[in-house]
Amino acid sequence: MAKIKLHQLTQDFYDEHSHLTEIADKNSNGNLEDKGRGYGVLMIEIKGYQFAIPLRSKMKHKENFPTKIYTQHNKKYRKGLDYTKAIIITDPRFVSHRSFKIPQDEFLKIVNSENRIIQSFEKYVNRYVQAYNTGDENILRKYQFSTLQNYHTELECVSNYSEQQTS
Repeated sequence: MAKIKLHQLTQDFYDEHSHLTEIADKNSNGNLEDKGRGYGVLMIEIKGYQFAIPLRSKMKHKENFPTKIYTQHNKKYRKGLDYTKAIIITDPRFVSHRSFKIPQDEFLKIVNSENRIIQSFEKYVNRYVQAYNTGDENILRKYQFSTLQNYHTELECVSNYSEQQTS
């Protein structure tokens, strides 16, 4: 069994990343803030970068790894790892060394699905890069609230689509 740990982002992360688009902790004014509780994050490596995938609740979209699916006020929600709000960690000081605790059944679901999580998140990232590089608006629409738009350089997103349209 793999040794999975859940961590939290540090205050240094919040202090230095207010410029990011579609990050999970933006307030109504568009400023990044630590809401006190912090998000638990799962660290995985994709394309040579350390990604932090946050644990979130009340997700309505399907771009996630659910640890629990529940109904509240006649609406179906997912609780789990939210791929749409994943961030690249560029400095180890942005991740706390303290473990983040979640219910044991949810933690075991993540531990027992490590390879599936890595494969599905990598597929999510690759689909974005390919859609961006080809200008596929149908697929990009699904990524309009994704944090991946912060990482075009790192993910080698180079759109020649607009140039091809004008030629």
